[in-house]
Amino acid sequence: MRKILLIAVSVIVLTSLTAACGKDSAKKTGEVVATVDGKEITTEDIKKRLGPNAGRMHELLADEQVRKELLDDLISNKLIIEDAKKKGLDKDQAFIQKVEDFKNTELTKTYLDKEVTEKSRVSEAELMDYIKKNEDAIKTEVKANHILVKTEAEAKDVLAMLAKGENFAKLAATVSVDTRNNKTGGDLGPINIRDIPAEAAELEKLVLSLKAGESGMLKGRFGFSVIKVTSKKINKDVKIDNELQLRLQDKLVKLKRQQAFDNTTKDLRSKAKVAIKEDVLKKLTEAPKAQGEKK
Repeated sequence: MRKILLIAVSVIVLTSLTAACGKDSAKKTGEVVATVDGKEITTEDIKKRLGPNAGRMHELLADEQVRKELLDDLISNKLIIEDAKKKGLDKDQAFIQKVEDFKNTELTKTYLDKEVTEKSRVSEAELMDYIKKNEDAIKTEVKANHILVKTEAEAKDVLAMLAKGENFAKLAATVSVDTRNNKTGGDLGPINIRDIPAEAAELEKLVLSLKAGESGMLKGRFGFSVIKVTSKKINKDVKIDNELQLRLQDKLVKLKRQQAFDNTTKDLRSKAKVAIKEDVLKKLTEAPKAQGEKK
């Protein structure tokens, strides 16, 4: 029977302990099921402890043993919290910081849900309009090669050499730091625009802007890529069926979410006073000195 209780009860330790920092006078909701040294345990406490299984409460609590074990668990939890308060553990700085971190994490999630996620929904009309305006792009298939370098200056040098007629494959073999494909001309293989994820929107934008034989530059996580499109075509046989529509809708949602996030943070930052200490930041890039080594 204990196994049933363990499945039904989700014990979120930090959430429970956070209550230790709250006011004892906080208004309780629900009918009182039990009291522990005058502290009430209500039907609402039971629902919260059941968490995602609250909808099955009647089914689960129909078992007398489950009811007893659940109530025993709530009583034990109440006793632990009260004893923790008596011992001053709610005043411990490490605990207070954990609670603050937890609150900030949840506050951030709530804020983003309201200010970003709710503004990023894509209606069927929006999806159909996007498909209509971008049908050729959705059906575009390309082949491309790339050269990865560490700095923007290096990427510009590569573009300049290509403009003078340098061979792309030879440059890839000599200057590209992408060891996976620098010996094969930097071959990225076939790229279908419809398969490029929202997170790589800049890659999609660049590839669509280039004609076959042209090269461009793109900043990425690992440096700067010089990308050359070697072939480009619109595959008229691609069917924009329900499966593809769902993928495109998910992509649009992510794009709108990123745009909403960028707009929100840009607006907030424009109204804030932000001071960055570059000297302190630079120290983080320095390797720690060995013990006994002179500073």
